[in-house]
Amino acid sequence: MHRAKLVRNALLRPTPPASTARSFARGLAPGRFAVESDSASSALIERLSPAEIADVQQRIDADAELGAAYRSTLDPSVARHMLLSYGTWLGHPALLERTGLTAAQPPAAIHAMAQGPLAAAGGLYEADMVANALASAGVAAGSLRAALDFGCSSGRVLRVLAAAFPDVHWIGCDPNADAVAWAHATFPQLEWFTSANEPPLAMADGAVELVYAISIWSHFAPALGLRWFEEMRRVIRPGGHLVFTTHGWTSLAFAAEMAQRPLKECVEIERALYRDGCWFLDPFGEHGDWGVVNPQWGSAFLTPEFVLEQLCPSWRVVEFVAGRNQNNQDVYVLARA
Repeated sequence: MHRAKLVRNALLRPTPPASTARSFARGLAPGRFAVESDSASSALIERLSPAEIADVQQRIDADAELGAAYRSTLDPSVARHMLLSYGTWLGHPALLERTGLTAAQPPAAIHAMAQGPLAAAGGLYEADMVANALASAGVAAGSLRAALDFGCSSGRVLRVLAAAFPDVHWIGCDPNADAVAWAHATFPQLEWFTSANEPPLAMADGAVELVYAISIWSHFAPALGLRWFEEMRRVIRPGGHLVFTTHGWTSLAFAAEMAQRPLKECVEIERALYRDGCWFLDPFGEHGDWGVVNPQWGSAFLTPEFVLEQLCPSWRVVEFVAGRNQNNQDVYVLARA
């Protein structure tokens, strides 16, 4: 849709009062992929025999806190994640040997999105999300030749995908040099490099078939985000895919309901999305985010209309699921034209 038409429609559409969190409940409800099969975590658990799984469960039950949490979950996916994470945390020898998982965790000074028993095996939830996103596009994660985690931090997602699909050449990059250095030292069998705040990446054209980016375009200022989309198109082979998450309408409803943002800011975001299809604010200032100083890295929201208008026809949207990432961020699967 042409920009002028988008703006005209936004201006003509009345914006209801947004004085309470309930006002934002009209945001898109969280959705699901066409394929939801817990691909990565299931691949890891399938390497264990029934007797080994039972032994891992017994060790978890022997720990009062972990056992109570494990027994209380009714979600099979969460139970699989707990089995792998808690078993890794407890150092179960068969689980570690057969899955290739490790309980290594970054020290407090190194950026990591999570710590403790539930994070011991790495980003299982996100790894499954990436694998399911690919499966929904008709691609088996294990069939890839090379893939990039763009914004890998200390490698919590990459380490899981590498364990689940070891035949893929996995690469991770991030501007946080300390996090990348820890990941390189801890997982030297994988490829890591420190990236700059601006394109290009130190990669050849068409180097990978997949790039995934978890909560990266939820931070880019729109102009920088568009430049990085162009760079993703350069490094992804024709027919390859980009899986990324970002804030959208569901995230706005989530933020208002959970009181994560002031209502005044929610109203500002809402109006900007209607008007421009995007919103950005740099909350980090001169100190940056974990030492990475970039005035174009902050908090960003994008609408599906913005993504379609800006990226097509260079990209083809093959999957869009509102709020699929933690009932919050939208997930896009793009195919490189």
